[in-house]
Amino acid sequence: MPIALNGWHPGERALHSKLGPGFTSGPMVTAYTWIDGSMPEQHRIFYMHNLPFLPLTTKDVKGRPWAALVSGIKRSETAEIEETGKGYRRWIESPSETELVMDLEMWEGDPMLEGLNLFDTRPEEKILTAGLGIEFPTRRRNKFAGWIERVEKTGPNSRRVYMHVNQAIGNCPKYINIRTLDPYPHAFPEVSYRNLEMSPEDRLPDKMIKFILQSDTVFLGTSYEASESDKVRCPSHVGMNARSGRPGLVRVRPSDGRTLVLPDYSGNRLMTSLGNVEASSRAAMSFLDFTIGSVLYITGTARNLVGAEAQALMPRQNVLTTLYAEAFMFVRNALPVRQRPGTDVGRSPYSPPIKFLAEEKELRETHVPDDVFVTLVGIKLLSPTLAIFTFGTDKTVTIRPGQAVALNFTDLFGASQYAHMAPGREASLNDDRIRTWTVSSASTVDGDETKKLDLTMREKPGGFVTGALFNLARHASAKMPAVLEDSRPLGLRVRLVGITGSFTLPFDRQIGQGRVKMFWLAGGIGITPFLSMLKYICSSAPTTTTEYDVALMLVTREPDVLLRLISDSLTQIPTTRLNFSVHIFSSSDGSLGGNDGLGSNVSVITHRGRPKFSGSKEEMSISLVPDVTDRLVYLCGPREFEEAALEALCSAGVERESVMREGFEY
Repeated sequence: MPIALNGWHPGERALHSKLGPGFTSGPMVTAYTWIDGSMPEQHRIFYMHNLPFLPLTTKDVKGRPWAALVSGIKRSETAEIEETGKGYRRWIESPSETELVMDLEMWEGDPMLEGLNLFDTRPEEKILTAGLGIEFPTRRRNKFAGWIERVEKTGPNSRRVYMHVNQAIGNCPKYINIRTLDPYPHAFPEVSYRNLEMSPEDRLPDKMIKFILQSDTVFLGTSYEASESDKVRCPSHVGMNARSGRPGLVRVRPSDGRTLVLPDYSGNRLMTSLGNVEASSRAAMSFLDFTIGSVLYITGTARNLVGAEAQALMPRQNVLTTLYAEAFMFVRNALPVRQRPGTDVGRSPYSPPIKFLAEEKELRETHVPDDVFVTLVGIKLLSPTLAIFTFGTDKTVTIRPGQAVALNFTDLFGASQYAHMAPGREASLNDDRIRTWTVSSASTVDGDETKKLDLTMREKPGGFVTGALFNLARHASAKMPAVLEDSRPLGLRVRLVGITGSFTLPFDRQIGQGRVKMFWLAGGIGITPFLSMLKYICSSAPTTTTEYDVALMLVTREPDVLLRLISDSLTQIPTTRLNFSVHIFSSSDGSLGGNDGLGSNVSVITHRGRPKFSGSKEEMSISLVPDVTDRLVYLCGPREFEEAALEALCSAGVERESVMREGFEY
């Protein structure tokens, strides 16, 4: 195969320089040779079969890139496909290794149609394009770039497009979410939002922001315009790429309501899309709802942020791209395919947890100076996979009940080494060595400071940090038991980088005096923020007259262990200030002793098996707390537990938006 490029263009070189030696030395120096100058046969076959739609980059009359989502499947044919089950008609042909011919069905206002119409007004110009084919059921994806040589009008909004391909490469599939897509014969595109000239005061509509935050895939269109001196060595081109992950991977700045923030995940390190952004300062993003076929198109000014500048916007993210929206369009019922009803999305194991912006309320992270360190001072093993690790800080900090701390273990374990793929260790590819745990001990008085952090941890199977900590604890228990009581001789010292979380117990000054009623739902280790809250309630200033009525529903495989933790948190309990009822659900045998020794104002009721979160309101376990709609509701546990419990709460009359939830991603 001929090589497509003669080197990196200026934008790519500038970005590589910012990213450091891993991009400016070694094999990445000549990685542009991975891009072929023509399509291999397998790519040509791939494009001609089983692609219901194709993301294509095009430019409008103002030179702005758009990430169009195009298809050649006619609605009438889609109905026939659905009835016969014979599959899609081929709408892409490849007469040769440098040619693609597409029969496109578009709609009035389609950014692709607008781009193709430039042929009528600027026939002498080379219309650049780039595409990305994704086979969602298999995660296969391939890319191409080139230009449009000829356009034939085959209907009011139909065109036959002849493309010349001069760049081709197989692309990394590791973040793609698997979906089963079926033909949908009832697609009739309707533009419901459109603003092609946003003023400086404009924001994206709230519905569009919500659409972005619910998306797990974004298509990224970019462009590079070569200077006269670079035209031969690095000719002008556009690019198309996709980024996938967990829903909400792209954030929107609340302060302006129009700046999108896309974190960069560890990939093949070519950085062609971000290199184009570095050169042109322009980009386009498109978002798709696979269940209803709606599409959001956005174009605007783009920037790459690296290092401290990136982390100031999105803490703990070293490389990101921002897109300041200048034009957008939202199209309902656009694509002639849908995710098959009843099928689940196959999440990529490589996708890291969502990172929030510094200004988002979900983060609310307290800045911690760079010179704050914590030292391991004690270990208490509760079970083979559950322990309390106590750290002492070298400076006082304030932690609200329910908040978490972020610790950076890079100084202890070293930075993670680059690898493109890591079967069985997928999460390691984006491992920044920063871990976040809820503090099960917190400041005990409103606004008080502390130098002690109790972190109740569950060992994560295959976890790099928890695995090392638990191995240390087990070794100490067997060989050096004194180290469990005083772990300072180990010299385990790491950096405290943040105090975070809005999943907090309101302080007395916020709620005033009176009676506060709460309902806490905890799944397993999700009990930890509630331990901190209990300790605060039981040891806060004696002058307060606030009373707490708390009902806790705990689902656990280790009822004895977690009940002991609850009991420890109830020391010095003021019987007049707390009425506490605990419902424990467990399939494990235990020797629970009810409320023995916990006080007359504490009741413990055990239930065999898991709670019932479906059925009628009376049948669900939520009915154990009959006044649930009158309580502040807090929910913490694994994702599946949270989702099931949230649906049950909503069925019981609790408003979804009122439920406080703790992200259980760590």
